[in-house]
Amino acid sequence: MPSWTIHLKIGKELLKKTNYNKDRFLFGSLLPDTDYNWKIGRFAAHYYGNLKFPKCPSENMIDIEAFKRDYSNNLNDDLIKGYYVHLLTDNYYNEYIYYNKWVQKDGQVIGIKTNDGDIIEINNDLKLLGKYKHEDLELYGKRLYLQEDLLLPDDRDAIVSSIKLLKDNFIDEDNVKERITYLNKEYIDKFVDINIEEKDRDYIIFTEEELDELLNNCLKYLCDILKKDGLL
Repeated sequence: MPSWTIHLKIGKELLKKTNYNKDRFLFGSLLPDTDYNWKIGRFAAHYYGNLKFPKCPSENMIDIEAFKRDYSNNLNDDLIKGYYVHLLTDNYYNEYIYYNKWVQKDGQVIGIKTNDGDIIEINNDLKLLGKYKHEDLELYGKRLYLQEDLLLPDDRDAIVSSIKLLKDNFIDEDNVKERITYLNKEYIDKFVDINIEEKDRDYIIFTEEELDELLNNCLKYLCDILKKDGLL
């Protein structure tokens, strides 16, 4: 749910604390979002099912326990660790946004809180929920990229050695090659090229300080979970 750049920033910070293989871990940390010509779609890759957020029952919650059951024998693989971190991160960001930014009535989302205290009424246009959320997170991700060098996965062979562990073999070597090529060419060009309007644009539902705090708190949360699971 956060932008790829946010996932990469989180991956970079976790790599500083571990001896994880850079390429397997970073590819895994993007894995559920890179569904180009896969055997399954993003919904299934994110382990969305019947779970809902308790305080926001209209929104899907990732089934972390189902993921852990499926990969109980392979959580020590660095690609699977990255996949796990991605799902934990998405759940963390989603919970924060749904509980703090969505305006609800009778269990349904009817509006969005802006960073200046206004409410944007969605009038049953559910696409607006994703629009404002993603615009802010993508902009923040671009600014992160401009502030520092983020690591990218680029060793295809290191990644391919782990994809056989994925449930139902939902990606193959060609999928890995396509994604690695995209990340290191088109993706870089797209995210480095932040235009003047974006440089000057304000966030809609967040503040810069809030997004910094959300990122830092998420990193602390991930470290706690990984330590608890014996993965850090």
